[in-house]
Amino acid sequence: MVEPAAGSRNLMLPGMPHPRTARSTATLPAAVALAAVLWSGGCAPATPAPPASSGPAPAATAPTTTTPTTTAPTTTAPTTGAPAQAQPPVEAGAVRITGAVRQPGVRTAAQLAAIPSQTVAVAFGTEKGTQRHTEVGVPLSIVLEQAAPVLTAGRKHDELTIGVLVIGADGYRALVSYGEVAPALGNGGALLATSQDGAPLARPRLVLPKDGQGARYVSDVVELHVVHLGPDS
Repeated sequence: MVEPAAGSRNLMLPGMPHPRTARSTATLPAAVALAAVLWSGGCAPATPAPPASSGPAPAATAPTTTTPTTTAPTTTAPTTGAPAQAQPPVEAGAVRITGAVRQPGVRTAAQLAAIPSQTVAVAFGTEKGTQRHTEVGVPLSIVLEQAAPVLTAGRKHDELTIGVLVIGADGYRALVSYGEVAPALGNGGALLATSQDGAPLARPRLVLPKDGQGARYVSDVVELHVVHLGPDS
């Protein structure tokens, strides 16, 4: 560069940049831009990421679960051997025979009166003391024989497994075995009394002359339920 002559030096006004400084300053932005291109490997600048949304983030949707429906098991109450409905009451003086017999049914007062009667004097203890009566009635053993209890063929003395549940109108009951009332065995003399001390009874009464206590004296008998007892019964 040729320096101006000493006599022709430009006049520098206050605030004016020096010519050398002005030239160097003018080339600085271009140099910076070139350096940036070289530093990035000459590649185009990357596309800027889209700005983040300023709105609230969408709520996450919970997965829908279906609860299986459980059906409760249906329970059925076990059936019993009791009849579907109670049998009609028997008329006064009659007795119904049920259970293990071949001839079940109702024995009317007239049918019972047709059986030869017996008279027996009894004495038995109660909560109120000893009672003494004269009973007239039909032998229980004959009533049972006419009903024909069901026996197991070929089994020796199977009649000894027969019992009679004597039931009163109020539900009171007592069990008597065939062996204790049969004349050839216990010969207990059990009666279905139809009169007591000379007065007729509205319903038969079980009388057991050999019992010391009157607990099995069932009043107002309405049913004789015959049972055939055994290990499987």
